[in-house]
Amino acid sequence: MKVKLDVASLKEGMFVSDLDCDWAQTSFLLEGVLISDDEELAELNRCCAHVYVDTERSHDSVLSELESLASRPPSAVATAAKQQAEQEAEREEQDFQETLQEARPVHSRAKSYIETLMDDVRLGNSLDTATARDLVTEITESITHSPNAMVWLSHLKHRDEYTVTHCMNTCILAVTFGRYLGMNKEELELMGLGALLHDIGKMRVPLEILNKPGRLTPEEFEIIKTHASKGHELLVSRGDIPRESLDVVLHHHERISGKGYPHGLMGERVNRMTKIVSIVDVYDAITSDRCYHDGIAPYAALKNMYEWISEDFEQDLVEQFIKCLGIYPVGSMVQLNLGQIGVVVSASEKSRLRPIVLLVINSKGERYVKPKLINLAHPRWRDGKQKLEIRKILHNDECDIDLPSVIQDESLI
Repeated sequence: MKVKLDVASLKEGMFVSDLDCDWAQTSFLLEGVLISDDEELAELNRCCAHVYVDTERSHDSVLSELESLASRPPSAVATAAKQQAEQEAEREEQDFQETLQEARPVHSRAKSYIETLMDDVRLGNSLDTATARDLVTEITESITHSPNAMVWLSHLKHRDEYTVTHCMNTCILAVTFGRYLGMNKEELELMGLGALLHDIGKMRVPLEILNKPGRLTPEEFEIIKTHASKGHELLVSRGDIPRESLDVVLHHHERISGKGYPHGLMGERVNRMTKIVSIVDVYDAITSDRCYHDGIAPYAALKNMYEWISEDFEQDLVEQFIKCLGIYPVGSMVQLNLGQIGVVVSASEKSRLRPIVLLVINSKGERYVKPKLINLAHPRWRDGKQKLEIRKILHNDECDIDLPSVIQDESLI
């Protein structure tokens, strides 16, 4: 028996046998799909309004629900599914806004702490590592509740504050990625502590080298490379930093090919936590404006990193990181099908292709007086005449949006 369902009613374990569009318009290789993950659900959401589910080819776990839906009038099923989709979309928006307000003070305290810590290292003062532990715990709790808010704030970065914001962002992204991989709270906090402190040794590198706007000489680069060992030495002398966190600080520039530093470790000699931090460290670095280059768009950074796998990173981890951030990573500049331009602020695990977007420029190319926060997964934007969807990702230089100022203005979200 086949049951006609709105796509919002679909779940893993259901076998979709027919669509309201041509299968050739989808990314599925065969006609008919047993839904097994969120990406397949997202693709069906992108292409269809309703589908037909074959009860005989679906998993037993969803049969009772399919039988219940089949016994109801089609209009009632569609109405219920639409109401459920509306409620979920509105709840996602509300949850993001609430979590963002909770995350802002944590992010602000972390920035102030890193600024003070860096000054203390330069001046030779004693280091307050207890506060680092407390902040990592707060960051982990915020990300466990809702990772998108902290990842959104990780784009609040300025060229002249690179080292400070990079330490925070590496911590945020590492914990977000670790959570996606299923790491427990203790592991997340150990890794997050190492990530937060990973570049502390740069404060023992001469500023004229650290902030040099042009290409470094081979001699200068050798000096830069000492920051991992110097940071490790500083923290070892404290005596209160766990071994796992210290390893992150010392080895975050090691590469699986053995071409990293300071010890040229290869493959499995680099532990998993450190490999994770290495990936997010590079991702944040190449998406940030620095004294010697402009950052690139998130999607371009992921593309580049995938191409570097054979030399630098473990393939499975990079692929998992790409899945973690999604098709439209938070912070991506996007243009919609009706011409509006905005920034992706949050991505739902159930609807990767229809994220929450903050629209900054309208279809006429004019700035909104106040940017509009819309969840593209909401039925009002997903169906009918108002249908909105992302047409393309924009390069950073294709639109006049100052992302840090948008993020910093608390009245916008």
